[in-house]
Amino acid sequence: FDALRREILDLHRRTIEAHWKKDARFFPEHMADGYFAVQNGEVRHPSREEAAASFERYLATTTFTEYRDLREPLIGFSSDGSFAWCVVQVKVAGRERDSSGTESPFDLTWAWMTLYEKRDGRWGWLGESSSYQRADQR
Repeated sequence: FDALRREILDLHRRTIEAHWKKDARFFPEHMADGYFAVQNGEVRHPSREEAAASFERYLATTTFTEYRDLREPLIGFSSDGSFAWCVVQVKVAGRERDSSGTESPFDLTWAWMTLYEKRDGRWGWLGESSSYQRADQR
């Protein structure tokens, strides 16, 4: 599973890089069919188009000053290597602009678990669950 672990770790690192580069297309390109997201007491099934639009808005109004792993991701696999999970904790800080153009700083610790499915030799995000904590809550 060492090679598979490197593939998942590479995809995680490319996800962080996509935030820095403001590459909104990266995210829907890596969603598997049937993708789901669990956050804020909701289970959502966004389409690729909805995800693309959401990331476009988010990245257009956000400037990152920090986006990094706080610990080495925890990666595991199903016995046949067709499913994987990656549990991460990252520090994310920067500024976000609201609809009036006012910028506000943010300093967050995010934790999430992503489920991956390998289809046709390619890993896709099957689902994720995430939460965050503001710096003033720590």
